[in-house]
Amino acid sequence: MPLTPFHFGPGLFGKSLVSRHFSWTAFVASQILIDLETLYYLSQGVYPVHRFFHTFLGATIAGVLAGLILVGTRHWLGKRSAVVLGLMKTRRPSLESELSNIGLVVGALVGGLSHPFLDGIMHRDIRPFAPWAERNPLLQLIDIQALHLGCIFLGIIGFLFMAIRLHREALTNNSLTRGKS
Repeated sequence: MPLTPFHFGPGLFGKSLVSRHFSWTAFVASQILIDLETLYYLSQGVYPVHRFFHTFLGATIAGVLAGLILVGTRHWLGKRSAVVLGLMKTRRPSLESELSNIGLVVGALVGGLSHPFLDGIMHRDIRPFAPWAERNPLLQLIDIQALHLGCIFLGIIGFLFMAIRLHREALTNNSLTRGKS
C-alpha cells in the first residue's frame, strides 16, 4: 500500500530520542515523496511499482530534495516562521527542530534512508542497493506481521516519550513564567 503510515512509527520514535535535531514532519514528507513513485506505477498498472526512489541512492536523493523543499518553504515564509521558531525555542525546545534547517534536513534524510530498508523487508520488487546490486538481502529479514507490529510499537513508545517530554517542557515553562511575575 503506498503512503503507508507504518513507517511513521519509527520516525516518531526517532523524534522522541533526538527531538532537538530531528523533524518528524520532514521524516513523513520524505516518506510520502518516495511513495509517490509507487502510487504513479500502481495507477499505470506497471510492474515493478518500487523503482529508483526505493533504492538507498534514490531515497537519499528524495530525502535531500524533501529537506531542501522544506527549508526553502521555511525561508520563503520568512518572518512568520522565525517568530514561530523563536516561540518553539523558548516554550517547546523539543519542537524547535520541526522548523530548524538541521532538523528538517536530518528528518528528511532519515526518512528517506529508512524507507527502502522497511519496504525492502516486505516487497519482492525492491532492489535497495541498485545500481550496485540487484539482490534484496532485506527481503523477509523478519516476518511482515512482526515488522508492522514493530513499527506500531515504536510509534506508541515514541508518542509516549514525546508526550512526557512536552509535558515536562510545559511545566518548566509555566514555572519560569510564574517566577517572573
